[in-house]
Amino acid sequence: MSTKADKGFSAVLKELDSRSVRVFEGRLPWPYNGMVHDITGAIQKRCNYLAAMGLAAYTEICGRQIVYRGKEKSDEECFNAFIEYMGIGEVLHWRIQYEGHPKRVKDAVRNGLVHQYFMKSPDSTVVMISSNSEAKRLGFILDPNSHLVMVVVPFFKLFCNGLHRAESEGKLVWHP
Repeated sequence: MSTKADKGFSAVLKELDSRSVRVFEGRLPWPYNGMVHDITGAIQKRCNYLAAMGLAAYTEICGRQIVYRGKEKSDEECFNAFIEYMGIGEVLHWRIQYEGHPKRVKDAVRNGLVHQYFMKSPDSTVVMISSNSEAKRLGFILDPNSHLVMVVVPFFKLFCNGLHRAESEGKLVWHP
């Protein structure tokens, strides 16, 4: 007997189209192919927070490696650079109020997920998919009350588009 959750998860897998992701992953050099593989696996196993943490950390790493070519830059500069490279730079202008203090997106998302398991935003959450147009376009939803939602599958697609762009520009090199 199929449950509503199973049907919802089928929509996640359909949205992900894991076959095309595997083909893309196979073209990428190490460690970028490992990043795509890790996130795909987390999504397929319904690990929304694990996928979100990985994406947040990998976004920072890719900014350092792809945009700055391994040069010493702050973690926030690297995270922000890859967000811009992915084409969703408008989220960097968002200011999120958390515990009476304004937070930048990198602090709310990456630092929140990696250090606290939850984003630094009131009533924040992580979901796999959403029908919201902002979610599909940016991988995030932010309402006027600073409630932040990270939407994993569209963010992952944007992340992969950034890797695809870097591949086409010859920038998928690892800089020790």
